[in-house]
Amino acid sequence: MASDFSIRHAAHLIRRGGIIAYPTDTIYGLGCNPYDADATERLSMIKRRSTDKPFILLAADIKQLAPLIIIDKAQERSISQTSEPISWVIDARPHAPAWLTDRENTLTVRISQNETVIKLCEILGHAIISTSANPSGRVPAKNNLEIRQYFQGTIDKILATNKK
Repeated sequence: MASDFSIRHAAHLIRRGGIIAYPTDTIYGLGCNPYDADATERLSMIKRRSTDKPFILLAADIKQLAPLIIIDKAQERSISQTSEPISWVIDARPHAPAWLTDRENTLTVRISQNETVIKLCEILGHAIISTSANPSGRVPAKNNLEIRQYFQGTIDKILATNKK
C-alpha cells in the first residue's frame, strides 16, 4: 500500500481537480473526482479517448456509490459481498452527473479490494473515477516508469506501492 502521507496528498490533489495514477485491484489506473466535470474532461484528454466513453467508479463501500445509483437490497448485498474485482453496470440516479453516465443512464461501479484505493476513497468520502493507465489503444502501464513514459508530466501524482 502507498504511504498514508502519499494517499492524503493524492486526496488533496483530487479535491483540487487533480489526476492521479494508482494501483487498483487489477492494473494501474488513472483517476479523478467524479463530481468534477473539468477533471473528468482533462482525464479523457490525457488518455486521448472520447468524452462520450464513460468511466468506471471505484469505491471503498456501497455507501459511497449510493448517491449515484439506484439499487435494491438484493443488488446491494451482492455488490457488497463480492470479494473479486467485478464491475457492475447499475442504473444511475436522475441527478447523477451526465458526464458519468452512458446513453442508457447507467454507471459502471466496483467495490475495490485494494488497500490504497479503499484508504483514498475513505479520505475523500466518495468514489473515484478509474480508467486504465494508458493512452487509448496502448497496453496498460505495469509500473511507475511506464506511467511516466506514457504521460510525461500530464498527471499530478503517482501513488506507488511500498514494497516490503
